[in-house]
Amino acid sequence: MLSPIPGWTDDVEMLTWMRPYLRHCGESWRPAWHIGRRRLLDFLLVYVDGGRGKFSVDDDVFGMESGDLFWTPAGAVTEMEGFAPGMFCVYLHFDLIYRPEVSHWDFSIPAGMLDLGEVAPLMHPPLPEGPVRGLRGRIRGPGNHAVSVLMREACGEAARGQPFAALRISALIQEIVALILRMREGAGATGSEALPALEEGAALLRQQCHRNVRVEEAARAAGLSPGYFRKLFHMHYACSPREYLHRARIQLAKQFMMEHRLNLSQIATRCGFATVHNLSRAFKASEGRAPSEYRRFGRSHIRVESRKTPYVR
Repeated sequence: MLSPIPGWTDDVEMLTWMRPYLRHCGESWRPAWHIGRRRLLDFLLVYVDGGRGKFSVDDDVFGMESGDLFWTPAGAVTEMEGFAPGMFCVYLHFDLIYRPEVSHWDFSIPAGMLDLGEVAPLMHPPLPEGPVRGLRGRIRGPGNHAVSVLMREACGEAARGQPFAALRISALIQEIVALILRMREGAGATGSEALPALEEGAALLRQQCHRNVRVEEAARAAGLSPGYFRKLFHMHYACSPREYLHRARIQLAKQFMMEHRLNLSQIATRCGFATVHNLSRAFKASEGRAPSEYRRFGRSHIRVESRKTPYVR
């Protein structure tokens, strides 16, 4: 029987050096777009929530589709393109090793910048040998959406700017890394063979969030008993199915705000809120900003170091 307290395994050894620091992040709808080849100083993680495109890491070129994750290590050359009509995506720029004297730079590498010149000393140092060092390119697995939930939570923490947000964001990035590594090992977020079935139930909650989906219905889609479904769901998503449904409604509302010219009352109806007032209250509690403000400014970029108020463009 395995001890509940781990010994000196690889993942414990990572704690000696992994101290994530989030620099920039964002979540937005982008019409057809292109960012030319550039060499990054830090790590970049992108989740595609809708749309299609192309993503390259050094000489490897990948198609981008909804549900894909892309990991670009520091020092790699990357190029990104979103095809018409557009793409909804979430991204994080971050260090995995926090260096107080170096990590607080705040600018974006422009397209075409391959020779980093005078900013080269800011490059993230090489990672120690281990599984994180091998992460790069497209990631597809049953835990991708769970990763996106954590990415959005990191963006929300950065935008709200509450006390000790940096500590929570760092922990969220560690959780993201652990989840991605578990997928690489074929263990999934819970280490359960039922994970693919669990994702079927979660997909039903996301796709049908405009109506009041019962937990029993989602469990039936997963082929699991309601009790076991709830247990696995909380292990995998760190929330209840009901809370997940609520978050899916908020996410759908954000997409409508960015993609369509519906008024807030129409959006509330299409996202399962009884009234526009219910939408406004839920949105502000979740996002720290009223729907009208989000629609006006979007969440295209959050520059963590320079931000004085949420959602600086």
